[in-house]
Amino acid sequence: MRELGKYLYDCRYLWLWVLLSGTGYAVVFGLYGIRWEAIWYPLLLTAAFGVFFLALGFLRYRKKHLELERLDPADVPCGEYLPRADSLTERDYQALVLREEQSKRSEKEKWDADRRDMNDYYAVWVHQIKAPIAVMKVMLQQRDTQENRELSAELFRVEQYADMALSYIRLGEGASDLVIREHDLDEIIRRAVRKYAGQFVRRRIRLVYEGTEEKALTDEKWLSFILEQLLSNAVKYTPEGGTVTIDADRRRRISVTDTGIGIAPEDLPRIFEKGYTGYNGRLDKKSTGIGLYLSRKAADKLGHRLTASSEPGKGSRFVIDLENYPLQAE
Repeated sequence: MRELGKYLYDCRYLWLWVLLSGTGYAVVFGLYGIRWEAIWYPLLLTAAFGVFFLALGFLRYRKKHLELERLDPADVPCGEYLPRADSLTERDYQALVLREEQSKRSEKEKWDADRRDMNDYYAVWVHQIKAPIAVMKVMLQQRDTQENRELSAELFRVEQYADMALSYIRLGEGASDLVIREHDLDEIIRRAVRKYAGQFVRRRIRLVYEGTEEKALTDEKWLSFILEQLLSNAVKYTPEGGTVTIDADRRRRISVTDTGIGIAPEDLPRIFEKGYTGYNGRLDKKSTGIGLYLSRKAADKLGHRLTASSEPGKGSRFVIDLENYPLQAE
C-alpha cells in the first residue's frame, strides 16, 4: 500500500488533468442539453481504461523500484545496472549518476595506489631501520655499564615502536596474512616473556608464570603481538618491586595481571580507543594510546576477545579469550 500511495502521488498532476478534463466535458455537454446518460457512459468507460493502464503503470513502477533496491554500490558499480529510463529527466539523472560513479572510482583507484605506496614505504623503512638498531645493540653489549644499560632500554623502545608501525600498516590491509593453526600457548607466551626479560630485570619487576599445556587455534604472530603489547604496558605502569603474573587456564584464556598504578574507572571503557591515554597515561608523557588500540584490533581480526579490568592503585588485568571463535586450522 505504501508503494501504491507513492505511485499515486507521483501521478498527481495526471490525475488532476483527468479530473479537470472530465469535469469540463460534463459541464459543456450538460449546457448543450445532452442527456446525462450519454455523458456519464463515456466518462465511466474512460475511467475504466484509466484504471487498467494505471495498474500496468504501477506494476512497472514497482518492478523498477525493486530493481533499484537490490542494487548495492558497495558490491557492484550500480550505474551500469540501472533499469531502463522511461523519461528524459530519468535519463539525465542516470547520466549524472554514471559520471559521479566514474569520478569516485577514479578517486578510489588513486587513493588505493597512494595507500599502497605509503604502506610499501613504511614497510621498507621499518625493515631498514632494524639494521642500525641491531648494530647499536651489539655495540652497547660490549661494555656492561649503567649508561649502556639505559641506552639499551631506550633502543629496545625504539625497536618496539618500529614494530608497532609495521603492525599498524598490516592491520589495515585485511586478514590476508593470517595463518591459523593449532599452537602451543606455552611457546608463544615464553617467547614474549624472553623478549621483555631485560625490561623486567632492569625495573626489578617479578614475573610469575608457571607454564601451560593448553593449545589453541590462532595466528602465532598476531597473538604474540597482543601479548607483547600487554607486557609492555605492564612493565611501563608497574613500579619497581611489583609483580606481573601470566596465566593460561583450561578455557584457553590468557591473562596478564600486574600490580601497577591501575586504570581510573572513567577511563576503563575507552582504553581500547585509538589515541586514548586516560589520566594515568597522561601522567606518563611517553604514552601514545596506540598499543591497546592495535591489540584490540588484532584480537578482533583473529576472532578473539580482549577485555580489561582494573582497580586504581592496585593493578590491572587483561584477558585474551581464545576459546569461542569461528576459525579453522589450515
